[in-house]
Amino acid sequence: MIAYAVYVISMDGRPLVSETFQSAETIPNEMLLAGLMTALQGVATELSQGKSGLKSIKIDNLSYHFKSFGQYQIVLVTDLPETPENVLHRLGIQFMKDFGEQLIKDSLDLNTFQPFSDTINEIVREELTIDNSKMIIPTKKFSSGELYQLPSHLQPTALAMIALKEGNVEEIASESEKSIEDTVDNLESLQDMGLIGKKVTNDHVSYFCSF
Repeated sequence: MIAYAVYVISMDGRPLVSETFQSAETIPNEMLLAGLMTALQGVATELSQGKSGLKSIKIDNLSYHFKSFGQYQIVLVTDLPETPENVLHRLGIQFMKDFGEQLIKDSLDLNTFQPFSDTINEIVREELTIDNSKMIIPTKKFSSGELYQLPSHLQPTALAMIALKEGNVEEIASESEKSIEDTVDNLESLQDMGLIGKKVTNDHVSYFCSF
C-alpha cells in the first residue's frame, strides 16, 4: 500500500500538522481539505444518528481513511481502499501522548505540532510504502493505455516495473534486459513523469509504481 499524505485535523476543522509524500502539484490545499473532511464527518455522524463517523472515502482514485481521537482526527491518504487501521491507531495515540495537554488550550500555536512531522515519517515508513522523491502523481497509474503512449525506449523499463511492482536498479535492468546506465536514465524519466516513486530503506534504494 502506498501512502500519499497524512493530516492531523482538529474536530472543528483546523489543520494541525501534515506530511505529504507525493508530487507538489497534486497535494490538496490543507485548509480546504480540513474543511471538507470535517463537513463530511459531520454529515456521516448525522446520518448515522451519532453512532459512527466517516471511516473512508474515495476521491479521484485516492482513498482517504479517517480515525477520530476525541479532539482531533487522523486522515491518511493511500492508493488502496483497505483501511490501514494499525497506522491510524499508532499515529493517533502518539499524537495524544505528545500533545494531549496542548489540545485543551483555547489558543493554539500550530508551530507546536510541527515536530510531529518526523513522527509521521517514522511510523508511515515502517508500515507503508512512501515516495522519498515526492515526485509520484497519485492519479497516474500504469495501464495498457498509459504504457503504449510512452516513448518506445521507456516501454521496456515500464514493463519491468509492472512485472516486478517494486525493485532496485539491478533487478529492473535484468527484467527489462537493459543496461544499468539506460535503466537509471529511464527510471529518472519515469519519475519526472510522475509514474513511479523512489523508496529508501536503510540505504537500500528501490523503485515502485501504482496500478
